[in-house]
Amino acid sequence: MKRKLLIFAAAAVLVLGAAALLLFHRPEAPAPLSPGVEAREISIRNVTAEDVEYEVVEAEGGGPGKRMIVKPGGIHRLQASRPLDISFPRSGRTVSHRLFPGKPYSFRYDSDDLLEIYEGSHGWQEVEDLAPFVPTPMEVVDRMLELADLGEDDVLYDLGCGDGRIVITAARKYGARGVGVDIDPARIRESRTGARRAGVRSRVEFHEADAMKVDISRAAVVTLYLLPESNALLRPKFEKELEPGTLVISHNYHIPGWEDKEVRSEVVKDADGKDHTLFVYRR
Repeated sequence: MKRKLLIFAAAAVLVLGAAALLLFHRPEAPAPLSPGVEAREISIRNVTAEDVEYEVVEAEGGGPGKRMIVKPGGIHRLQASRPLDISFPRSGRTVSHRLFPGKPYSFRYDSDDLLEIYEGSHGWQEVEDLAPFVPTPMEVVDRMLELADLGEDDVLYDLGCGDGRIVITAARKYGARGVGVDIDPARIRESRTGARRAGVRSRVEFHEADAMKVDISRAAVVTLYLLPESNALLRPKFEKELEPGTLVISHNYHIPGWEDKEVRSEVVKDADGKDHTLFVYRR
């Protein structure tokens, strides 16, 4: 009897020990983001014909949500260091998606005319969103144009022109002609206003259009501040439409597959001391 009790006690110790191991040695959960992580913008544009009410909350238990309404044509710019979960009503039920810092999004209608949110700031269906809008520091603009070596007879195309600063500066400082292309109507309005204020309206054009479909064959110089995958999409267009000898100057990102056409790269510091790399290619 005594022996049976000893065996039972030993078994109990083993069971309790195993339970303790499970309790106190669970796999570690992923470390939370540091409070010091830099916030980045999440933009939400409404390209529908109706007010859109939505709620955003920090993903994975980030606290109370925030209800907002974005009007037709409006844009909300949220600063976030973590992904956000967004929810909104659609056809009698609630739809939820996850949004990521540094990316643009837009409300538009799907193929069934129901409200949906899509990645991409412009809201155009079946059009690549080549990059979010991030202004090029003027120190970088000036160096890009120095490398372009523009004359009055040259035409510069800036694909994804943003507020038009490269095209406007090329016309104002070098007397060149410039064409800016951007798919975001707000950026085109800013560009045209900037050209008027700079007194160069007669020498520049700004088009709300898909950069993949614009004829760039007149270009002596093409400038870019897009993403590597966007540059890769544009490369066949450059090879088809640009004349041999045309310069293509890309800010911060190389053109995949054009290593043999790169004639120069250099680092430029902006006013805050941040490094920017310029890649110069000759078609």
